[in-house]
Amino acid sequence: MLHQGKLKDWNPTQGKGFIQRDKAGPDIRISSSGFRKKPEKLQDGDSIFFQIEVDPQGKPKAVSAYKAGQHFAPAPELKKPALSSLLFQQLLSGAVCLSIVAWLGYQSWLLFSANALVATELVESDHQQTNTNVLENPVWPPVQAQQGGQFQCEGKQHCSEMSSCEEAEFYLEQCPNVLIDGDRDGIPCERQLCSHRVF
Repeated sequence: MLHQGKLKDWNPTQGKGFIQRDKAGPDIRISSSGFRKKPEKLQDGDSIFFQIEVDPQGKPKAVSAYKAGQHFAPAPELKKPALSSLLFQQLLSGAVCLSIVAWLGYQSWLLFSANALVATELVESDHQQTNTNVLENPVWPPVQAQQGGQFQCEGKQHCSEMSSCEEAEFYLEQCPNVLIDGDRDGIPCERQLCSHRVF
């Protein structure tokens, strides 16, 4: 806000004084540095236009002051940037933004590809493990349907592995690769489990 007042108590040696405001209010300190351009001659009673600013100590002082009738050269106009320069800057900014978006997209694609590769390797590993288990298991299918809900093929081959004559008969009829009917007469484990069935 622009204020107006009269210069008073001006000390040309020290370049300091006060301004008595035209409107009511306390006098405002002013120094040579407070003028936009110090007039060649200043004396008490000169009409001064000024703005008020508070210094670091919290005291008001006059700044941007000038003497009434003092003229200043108009401020030079800022050169507007050429249209081609503006267009170039906009294109450059757009190219930088596109580059950043493309880089982020590429990084996301790499991350997705790595996750997909790991998932595929895990599936293949599980499949290979299943195939290995099938090859190592002499019984195929690994578990057959139970007969009467009591027994199932579990890879047993010898009479010493059977718990009863019924289990031995089940294995002989339902399960491959058993060694429980040495004389091939259709009666398994005759000496251990099924001796009572020999006629």
